[in-house]
Amino acid sequence: MKTWKPSKQQAREFAQKMQDPEFAKEYYERKAKRAEKRRQNSNYDYSSAGGYYVPTEIQYLTAMQLLQKNDIDDITKEACNKVIYGYTTKEKIHHDYIHIINQLTRKNY
Repeated sequence: MKTWKPSKQQAREFAQKMQDPEFAKEYYERKAKRAEKRRQNSNYDYSSAGGYYVPTEIQYLTAMQLLQKNDIDDITKEACNKVIYGYTTKEKIHHDYIHIINQLTRKNY
């Protein structure tokens, strides 16, 4: 299925309209209202999105290495601690913590 895409002229006209602060404000308000309406009718459980998993040994070892560095932020430290806890106790932790560790692994942090 092909999605609609504006022509170059339509994109230029929209960009010009967005220069007007009043138009931009109204546009973003309409966009926010549409998103809120979709969320209200959705059965998607945002709090449990992504699920809970037991971290792997590689994630555990990466978290241990990251904690030894002094230049990591508080969010990364918390993610490392949660991954270490989840791996050592074999308990499931939220995937967001695992995701942070995986991203840093890919970046070779």
